[in-house]
Amino acid sequence: MQMSFKLGILTMAFAMITSVSCQNKPAGAHDGPITEQKFDATIKGDKLVMVDFYTTWCGPCKKMAPFVQQISENHGKDVIVLKVDAEAQATIADRYRLEGYPTVIFFKNGQVIGRVLGYQTYENLSGFVDRFK
Repeated sequence: MQMSFKLGILTMAFAMITSVSCQNKPAGAHDGPITEQKFDATIKGDKLVMVDFYTTWCGPCKKMAPFVQQISENHGKDVIVLKVDAEAQATIADRYRLEGYPTVIFFKNGQVIGRVLGYQTYENLSGFVDRFK
């Protein structure tokens, strides 16, 4: 085979693999889209709300997704966890001038009470929940 043909095949295979892997979500990761109305109603309550702003192509977001799910499962009495795809839900994400992904913002009574940028471990997220609840 000619070198350019092999290179073409490899390029096409890489493009197919990366487009599929960026669309797949890890098991137990982020749910479907949230409406602006549901988002606004949820953050206005007096219960702590943790919002995970992520994108489908973000490696650290995918790595952190199981920890976000664990927070929802283990701290459900203390916090409501929302997951917002910042590209699919740009009208929500644009309100908070995100500087990168993942960004986790904590709300109480409709007010931002905490914000953290970048990959966080379960322990870090749990610590924020305990601090803000």
